[in-house]
Amino acid sequence: MPHLSDHVVAVLDRPSMAMPARLYRLAEVLLIIAGSGAMMINTLRDATAWQRQACSAVLITILTLFMLDFALRIWLAPALAQRLGKDPCDAPRRRSLTSLSGILDLLSVVPIAMTAPLYWTPNGAPLLACLWLLRLARYSSGPHMLITVLVRERAAILGLLLLFVFVLVLASILAFLAENKAQPNAFSSVVDALWWTITTLTTTGYGDRVPVTAFGKILGGCVMIGGIILFALLAGLLATSFAAEMRRRDFLQSWDMLARVPFFHEAGPATIADLAAILRPRDLPARAAVTRRGQPGDCMYFIVSGEVEILVEPRSVRLGPGQFFGEVALLTGAPRNATAITTKATELLVLDIADFRSLAASRPELTDLIRREAERRLGQGVAVASRPKVEPAPQDPRPLPG
Repeated sequence: MPHLSDHVVAVLDRPSMAMPARLYRLAEVLLIIAGSGAMMINTLRDATAWQRQACSAVLITILTLFMLDFALRIWLAPALAQRLGKDPCDAPRRRSLTSLSGILDLLSVVPIAMTAPLYWTPNGAPLLACLWLLRLARYSSGPHMLITVLVRERAAILGLLLLFVFVLVLASILAFLAENKAQPNAFSSVVDALWWTITTLTTTGYGDRVPVTAFGKILGGCVMIGGIILFALLAGLLATSFAAEMRRRDFLQSWDMLARVPFFHEAGPATIADLAAILRPRDLPARAAVTRRGQPGDCMYFIVSGEVEILVEPRSVRLGPGQFFGEVALLTGAPRNATAITTKATELLVLDIADFRSLAASRPELTDLIRREAERRLGQGVAVASRPKVEPAPQDPRPLPG
């Protein structure tokens, strides 16, 4: 019989698709939204005393729950590491505390907890509830990707920043020389000109300082164009790096998942590499419909982990890790003739019909491999969710000659 700690670990498991873990994550998001709303309401000037007290009660309750969550994650770190397939003997509590998720948890509770007893005023500790939004970053790969991109492209980014600083300082000095005599109050120093250059270089243009001399106007136009070019270069660099990093991560994730599917062990490395570039991972909770009867058969599915139940007559068929279904959709384009439902949290790899046909042109062995496996399973009486029904041929009522 599982202990209470086992149930708690199952709930705290962030990657889990089980219903308790999903509900816990949903509750955390709702608490973050409620806390942010209470923090904002608490700053209203016309808020009544009971409204401020209610907001304070909400904030303190949420802070207590988040501190309890943080303490449980540190205390149960060995069990969580073991559940995620990591070595529980390798200082799991320290590793959990120094991980990105642990640091985000720490930042979301420690500052407000330390300042709450001293500065609980509308413009004090409650404002630090905005740090709770950092907890949402744990469920996204964005922070990891941002750090990776910045580290990988640090040389190019540093070069652009140096160019930006050079243009900023040079334009500020030129603006000071051009406008100082005409506008001694607005451009009294390079520092004042620096503010104008920043707003112009970023194309913000507040209009509080405007050049009036001919040279100053020409300089302003050049600064605007230069700012557009610099920010376009930076945006293009970051966008290209992000796209490359996303492709790399998707490829590695698909490759790792393909390695766990025994069906692909017969395929060559080149075929697996091509598949890893086009397969899309999909995580589903228990009792989720993968396909429905009558839908167009536009893709097939490979089961990495979990289980899928195919609702066919006379009795349902259950498929586990390493098996696939929906293959006839890729071979014939037939509609689904059965509904497929997950019986537990399941990881799938999805192969779209367009990608399959493109790959089949260069890798015909993949089509042959799928067809042979489908015929083998059909011979064992295993139905698939997209296998078309075969109607018996009509009998000719006329007697045969002779």
